[in-house]
Amino acid sequence: MYTGETLRATPRRLVTPMLLAVLAGVLLGGALAVPSPAIAAQDLAGIDVSHWQGQIGWNDVAADGVSFAIAKATEGRIYHDDQYARNKERAAANGVAFTAYHFASPDRMANDAILEADNFVDSANLGPGNLRPVLDLEKSGGLGARKLRKWVKAWLARVEARLGVKPLIYTSPSFWHDRMGNSRWFADNGYDVLWIAHWTTASSPSVPAENWGGKSWTFWQYTSDGSVSGISGRVDLDRYNGTDLSKVLIP
Repeated sequence: MYTGETLRATPRRLVTPMLLAVLAGVLLGGALAVPSPAIAAQDLAGIDVSHWQGQIGWNDVAADGVSFAIAKATEGRIYHDDQYARNKERAAANGVAFTAYHFASPDRMANDAILEADNFVDSANLGPGNLRPVLDLEKSGGLGARKLRKWVKAWLARVEARLGVKPLIYTSPSFWHDRMGNSRWFADNGYDVLWIAHWTTASSPSVPAENWGGKSWTFWQYTSDGSVSGISGRVDLDRYNGTDLSKVLIP
């Protein structure tokens, strides 16, 4: 995960900065930054966060129109994010739908995927009413596509066995194509909820694995350069494709 652009093009937050940017571009002859796509009326706005955002003011986040949040809980076999417990508690207290992600660190150690999955489940403490858990897949650990797919299957199966739900997969189009062989297996075997990371000004992201087996994207991280009340600095911004989160909740 990275850091993140503004949620909505509201007069309160964007009109003045946008005019200033235009004037600056005219006066200085510089290139203007192209804004990220606005949240569509049929989508929900969200963020993903970690310790990099520090202590978040979740009351302000909720008031700024954020409907859901995905927070880093763990990485590898032993790392725990030191802001996770606070993020989970404060997001829930302010009515923000919440889940956790695990930053995958695959390697060739025996049972690594299982150990990483157990680290995540034990630390994330997810349950009914939370959004489904997430595997953040950005590193191959030097594994080839076949072995990496095997690792991912093992992690997902272990989390499903312990929590009773199929996790989401977070990835970028390039990583899935280059490191996972653009496999459709996951989309075709019940892992139908994709969180795609594609930073673009287009109205929709590029989706690997033949549009995720025809199912398209469910969550979209569309920028790493966002601004949200309650967070100092930049934050990743996300969309949910629809307005009904019940289909992605842990029952």
